Amino acid sequence: MRVRKGFTIVELLIVAGILAMLATVVVLNLRGINENQRLLGAANEMASHIKQAEGLAYSNTKQSLCLNGPDDGFVCGSGSACDAILSDCVNQYIAQYGVRFDTDGTKTKYMVGADYASYGSFDVREAIPDGIIKLPTNIIISSVTPAQVAGAYDLNYVYNSANASPFISCGSTCTNTTITLTDTSVSPNLTHTVTVQKMTGLVSVQ
Repeated sequence: MRVRKGFTIVELLIVAGILAMLATVVVLNLRGINENQRLLGAANEMASHIKQAEGLAYSNTKQSLCLNGPDDGFVCGSGSACDAILSDCVNQYIAQYGVRFDTDGTKTKYMVGADYASYGSFDVREAIPDGIIKLPTNIIISSVTPAQVAGAYDLNYVYNSANASPFISCGSTCTNTTITLTDTSVSPNLTHTVTVQKMTGLVSVQ
C-alpha cells in the first residue's frame, strides 16, 4: 500500500492564500489602531492647548508685546516689526486670550493668541510663543460648531478677578464649541471631537 507524504502544490497554495488573507486582516487592524491613536493624540493635544489659553487668562499672564507704530500690541516673536528691535518689546497684560482654528484655510492649523486690545479680532501676529500648531499629516479640522466667524477667535478667555469661574467671553445665548478632527488617510475616515463647555470651561475629547 502506497503511503502519501507531504502536501500537493495545490494544497500549499491554498494554505498560503489563507495565511496571506489573515496577515492582511491583521495589518489592516493594526493600521486602524495606530491611526486612531494618532488622531486621538492630536485631539488630546488640541484640548491641552485650549486649556493652556484658559490657564493664561486665569493667571492674568503678561506677554511680550510690540509697542511700536503699526504693530503696536502684537506679540514679539510672532512676526511683528519689533522682532528685529527687541528693545521695543514690553511685557503687558492681555485683554483676553483666544483660540482660532484653521488659521490659513488649509484646515491643518490652529492658534493660541494673546488678544491685547482688539477684543476678539484675529491676527496671526498675536500668536503666543509656539502658539501656532500644525496638525499631523492627513489630519484636518473638518468642522467647528458653532460656525466660525471670519476674522474672529473661536474661543475667547477673559481674566475676571471678581468671578473666576468660566474665564470665557460668553453671552446669554452661549453654546458649547465642538471641533471635529478627521483622519483622511483611511476609509472610512476616522474622527474625534474636542468639546468645550462655555459656561464651565471644561474641555473633553471623544
